[in-house]
Amino acid sequence: MSLEHPSPPSLDEDLRGFGKELRESWESLTARRAAGLVQTDKEELALDLDLAKRLCTSLAGRPQQLWALAKESEVDLSAWLIETMMDLSHNGHLDDALTLRSDLGMLLTSIDRVVYRPLLLALAGQHKEAITEAKTDLARTPDDLTIADHVATVLFTCSQLSDAERLSRHILTRSLRGSHPHQGAVQRLVEILHQTGRHKEARQLLTQHGSPSVQSGSPRS
Repeated sequence: MSLEHPSPPSLDEDLRGFGKELRESWESLTARRAAGLVQTDKEELALDLDLAKRLCTSLAGRPQQLWALAKESEVDLSAWLIETMMDLSHNGHLDDALTLRSDLGMLLTSIDRVVYRPLLLALAGQHKEAITEAKTDLARTPDDLTIADHVATVLFTCSQLSDAERLSRHILTRSLRGSHPHQGAVQRLVEILHQTGRHKEARQLLTQHGSPSVQSGSPRS
């Protein structure tokens, strides 16, 4: 999910200073993702956290400027914020990740569709709590395929491969081809099939549904 807006307003002058820092951090992130690496540089992570905090503080009361800054800086701010929160959780800074998520929630009305709280718990190693929360969400909104996709990702991250596969196949049969839940289900199923030694089935799945695009917030090891 990218922070695109049909007609973003002009960027307020006091926010222009964020552009250079955001671009530098984004370039580091994209290089890391291209190499299949996770964030391990504690100093860089601390700088990203500080930047994210300052950004949320500066945007308080003017959420539309989030869209303007994304356009002006040419940075996918949703992906950058998601990855920063995931990196924090992955490196044991769950409280900072959840605080940042809460701050971002003051700017966006559907925070669960930007970064899913149970996934942050899962990345921080709190698997039992993550699975419980995720399954509760799924029971509350069983027809919401976006939530189902998030839940399947949590299950996969927590190594609950059978449950993740079953839910992913459910999503695959009910989602529109090319939609985010559909692409997420294909990507996850391919990874599960390879992990469980069913390489031929993984190839058949890709032939049938096509290669999914790389998504922000995909599970990491």
